Amino acid sequence: MLLELAITLATTFMAPVQSKQPPAKTQVIYVKESKEPCTGVAPMECLQIKGVNDTDWSNLYTNINGFKYTPGYRYKLRVKITQVKNPPADGSSLKYTLTKVLEKKKTSSAGSSAIAGKKWVLVKMDNEDISDGAIWMEFDAGKKRIHGKSGCNNMMGAYTTSGSNITFSKTAGTLMACPDRDMMRRETAFMKQLGDQTFQYTVSGQTLNLVQNGNTILQFRLEEKDGSASNNNWAAVGNKKWTLKMINDGVISNSGVWLQFDEGKKRFSGKGGCNNISGGYTALKNKITFTQAMSTRMMCGDADVMRRESDFLKQLGGHTFTYAVNGETVDLHENGKLVMQFTLESNDNDHQGNASNNNQWAFIGSKKWNVIKLNDATLSNSGIWLEFDTNQKRFHGKGGCNSISGGYNAAGDEIKFTQGISTRMACPDADVMRREAEFLKLISDNTFRYDVADQTLNLYKDGKIVVMFGMQDKTL
Repeated sequence: MLLELAITLATTFMAPVQSKQPPAKTQVIYVKESKEPCTGVAPMECLQIKGVNDTDWSNLYTNINGFKYTPGYRYKLRVKITQVKNPPADGSSLKYTLTKVLEKKKTSSAGSSAIAGKKWVLVKMDNEDISDGAIWMEFDAGKKRIHGKSGCNNMMGAYTTSGSNITFSKTAGTLMACPDRDMMRRETAFMKQLGDQTFQYTVSGQTLNLVQNGNTILQFRLEEKDGSASNNNWAAVGNKKWTLKMINDGVISNSGVWLQFDEGKKRFSGKGGCNNISGGYTALKNKITFTQAMSTRMMCGDADVMRRESDFLKQLGGHTFTYAVNGETVDLHENGKLVMQFTLESNDNDHQGNASNNNQWAFIGSKKWNVIKLNDATLSNSGIWLEFDTNQKRFHGKGGCNSISGGYNAAGDEIKFTQGISTRMACPDADVMRREAEFLKLISDNTFRYDVADQTLNLYKDGKIVVMFGMQDKTL
């Protein structure tokens, strides 16, 4: 009897102690509409959960059994939470099991695809409403890059998204100083608000909100990229001089590169820096396509000017761009990247231009101009020449055989000739007579765009050089 008791007691004390399992508890939790990066044994994405009375979200390093998660929806769940017996080293000590979905609500937050490839124009910053459309951004989802305008300057940078969060980094801009102080102030404030900051973002209809601590810091509206917006009106660029200020991320001052557009004839003309250039274009909605540009063949002494002219012509000719006209700037984008920017030449230069024009005609009036190209024919010893009396606004010269004369008027970069008159001599060379008649018919009662390039005086029609004169000193 004593032996049996001893064995019983020994068995009792030697048996392992059985720990009592804590009872399961039921809890109501919220599940966020997006997962967040987290690190367990390895980097992964975790559900975000919080209790009914909690303010902060926390990572859930396990799954909820029986729960099928869909991004973009916020859930209210009743779950059973039980303690896991002997959990693995890399596993959770708690097991979550769904008992009921109490609420499933679609949120206005959206994936980054909802903002990519679209133009977002700033309409509110802090509590300030903005209506001029001068600040805007586009998102390149593939490269995780942004580009746009910060008001006066071009801006660019990088971004990353995680769930409904977006983080901007490496934001930078060009360094042009604009005369509008309010715009410069707002530009500085915008770049400060955006740079190296993380926001929650929501897309609701055509509105993008960037939110911090529950407050909307920046608000953008979607601008359709079909050219229907008023600031993408190509007709607004006609009859104005647009000077190149940026090409392929390089900011240029005093580039000498400019374009003018004849909207009626769909022609452009201008300067490449050294040579005269011209060509055709078509503008449809928010796209513009340039034909291959033509240019004169002068060699300039400055190698940098020649290189830049070559780059510009290569970038322009035969290319199609998405364009945006924003007040006094024209932006040309290719493959989502801003590749060229032009600015309207300030009216402050008008007086200087008039003075320059007067000086130019004083120079023209001091020289004799021999025709070296007529339409498509290059001529040597043509016998056709003109001299200009800038006081009387008269010209005189030779048509090859006969003496010729007439009147002219020059304004801006245009010259209009009156009907030319000539003597009535008949010359034995039929080719000379034919060419003289061709020249007189071409200039009489006709208007041309003109320029003086080094030692030539050029007359343009529809963007093409139709008469080229070579310079010669007058004989006394």
